[in-house]
Amino acid sequence: MSDRENLIDRELFLEKFEKLSLKIEQLTSEISKMKEKLDKTNKFNRSFGLEAIRNSKPLGFASEIHGLKSPTKRYILSIRTVSELWKGRKNDFLIAIRQQEKETQMDIKALGIRIPIDDMKNLTILAREVLSMLYISSELKGIEITEILREIISQINKEGQSMVREVKQNMLL
Repeated sequence: MSDRENLIDRELFLEKFEKLSLKIEQLTSEISKMKEKLDKTNKFNRSFGLEAIRNSKPLGFASEIHGLKSPTKRYILSIRTVSELWKGRKNDFLIAIRQQEKETQMDIKALGIRIPIDDMKNLTILAREVLSMLYISSELKGIEITEILREIISQINKEGQSMVREVKQNMLL
């Protein structure tokens, strides 16, 4: 091979190498954009509520309420306590709705509403709304509401001190 042929081969190699390098750069850029887009999507889909669930404790006296199920998922409402510091607050009740895979019962998503334990106004509104739903349901079914309310209040009076002790144990008071 002559020097001229070597030079031509070298130029061809460099030209192909440049094209290949440019393609690799373009692919790297596209992959980077795709990863960024995927990360953004995952960030939006990631559930703040699942972290709140992990940082909270279930209350023994508060039963979980199961909602209507879909063919593949189930929905659970629970009341929990959260003692971690979050946005300058700690010691909250967490009203959480979890979405679970029906077969594995693994949490997929969760949404939580934190209500400070000393926020009497919002806790009173919440209690009134829940009792209103109970009243409406009782009226529609033709069931006497007074007996149900009497039973609920006597149960709360009977278990009140143990409920307070449990919450105090879960909280950083």
